[in-house]
Amino acid sequence: MEYVSLKGTINSAVKVVSFTPYLVRFELKTPEQTYNCLVAKDALNFMYLAKEAAPISIFGHFNKRKQLVVDKYHVQSGVLVR
Repeated sequence: MEYVSLKGTINSAVKVVSFTPYLVRFELKTPEQTYNCLVAKDALNFMYLAKEAAPISIFGHFNKRKQLVVDKYHVQSGVLVR
């Protein structure tokens, strides 16, 4: 299994694909390409954090359908605490 690490922005709304188990999908836009991504681990927390056009860094691998399965992620928050 080949792992990749990418930085980009969330290019679409985060959508629930499956409820058992929870599975969400989104599009990741990088300067080179757009990827279809799936999040299974911690999917509900990801839905809470991820907003369209938010900067994101991900680490994951590709499945048989050439979708990027996200193992780890970091979403940059737009909230500033003073």
